[in-house]
Amino acid sequence: MADSKMFMLTNDVDIEKIGHGIENWLQVKKQLYVEGMVTNEGYLVQAKQQDSWKKLVGMDSALQVQLFKAGDNQVMINVGNGSWVDKAGAATIGMIAFAPLAVTAAIGAWNQKKMPEEIFTFVSQFIMNGGQSVEISMAPNKPMADGQVACPNCQTPNAKDAKFCTGCGTKMQKECPHCHASVGLDTKFCPECGEDLTPKDQQVMTCPDCQNEVPANSKFCAQCGHAFS
Repeated sequence: MADSKMFMLTNDVDIEKIGHGIENWLQVKKQLYVEGMVTNEGYLVQAKQQDSWKKLVGMDSALQVQLFKAGDNQVMINVGNGSWVDKAGAATIGMIAFAPLAVTAAIGAWNQKKMPEEIFTFVSQFIMNGGQSVEISMAPNKPMADGQVACPNCQTPNAKDAKFCTGCGTKMQKECPHCHASVGLDTKFCPECGEDLTPKDQQVMTCPDCQNEVPANSKFCAQCGHAFS
């Protein structure tokens, strides 16, 4: 599933205004080629790098941010990976099913796993500021003490063994799928059984020809076309 989060619409900010804000942020701060469009369900923003990779490997993948109403004064935002949508057909677009964010070729390898978190932080601050442009920082607002970790949503420092964030209520632990032990969100290997806790859709491998990182389930390297057996 794609990364999703619900937001309350306040300060006269609507879905389309948020969409335009995300477009501007991705274009200016991330240097991506961006298009936005009104859809039957709300608004869609799509982005990718402005280079020649698509021509080389015949792909057309994009970072997609979908916004749609989910109740009175609420908006649901999905961030994921999907095919580039022709703007001319936007009027017929409904709910889009796309994959979790794994688009190295579309948006580059730089911190792409943090992209949903950054977008959600931008939207939260954008709404709070009444639709004004905002500068976001992923660094904690408060100094971190020994034995603390930052909440992935609001960056509030929390004790390493905290189950929920004291600032926003976000769950701070996950369950090991092998032994069911509770571990921190940033834990890579379970301390109880050694299980690799990296989500399957986020695991990567290195291309032996060009050293580009690609999703672990890739059949071909998006950079050079190397076939993985």
